[in-house]
Amino acid sequence: MIDRLTKGVKASMAIAWFYGVQNIRRSPFSVVNFILTPVSILFFIYLFGGARATTYGVVGGLVSILVSSSIIIETDAAFIRIILKVQDMFVASPASAVSYAAGLAVAELINGIAGVGLFIGLLAYYHPLAPLAVLVIAYACTLTWVSITGLGFLISSFARDPRDLWVYSPILTVMLSFVPPVFYPLTTIPSSFRFVAFLSPTTYAAELVRDAVGLSNTSVPLVSVGLLGYSLLLIMVAAKRTKWMER
Repeated sequence: MIDRLTKGVKASMAIAWFYGVQNIRRSPFSVVNFILTPVSILFFIYLFGGARATTYGVVGGLVSILVSSSIIIETDAAFIRIILKVQDMFVASPASAVSYAAGLAVAELINGIAGVGLFIGLLAYYHPLAPLAVLVIAYACTLTWVSITGLGFLISSFARDPRDLWVYSPILTVMLSFVPPVFYPLTTIPSSFRFVAFLSPTTYAAELVRDAVGLSNTSVPLVSVGLLGYSLLLIMVAAKRTKWMER
């Protein structure tokens, strides 16, 4: 059992190294790709909204970078399977589907980690973070990465044509990062319609981070359980529906 687990971790690390670290070494500007839009939005929020609004922009930027760098697994996984046919090689190898998926997920996180670090640094600059706040933010970031990666991997399994590869990621990034209350407070939405916002996992993540820095009074245990439930649901559905071996 331990030997099997060790081999799985090694396989995941190898995949993460090749598609994450090596990808950055080949194309360093790919990191900038995930940072550019949130930084641009933050600039205009600072320009027209002032310091308090800027903190909302920093929270939104943090969540949006996690979304954009995680949902891209939809494109990468489908490209690897349809164009490169590399997934067939992993199917024939001792590596399991879990090791393969985990490796790709970590690789995408590596591509976005610079942006995540930048926005957490900005968050700490505007609001000194207590140890408990750091734990809450880490929890929110981890489960956002897990849930959005699960969603992306699930969608990738339905792609059958190369023309489908670059269609969904930009749309999903907008739908998950800019439509829900991620860059703006939840209270902006009329109370009778706020339940709609919680249909998106990013609402839970943004509320947790805002609560950690004193910008929200939402129930932390309730939102934490909601984000955890959403993450588990997406991972379970992705594991059930994703096709590892083509029939």
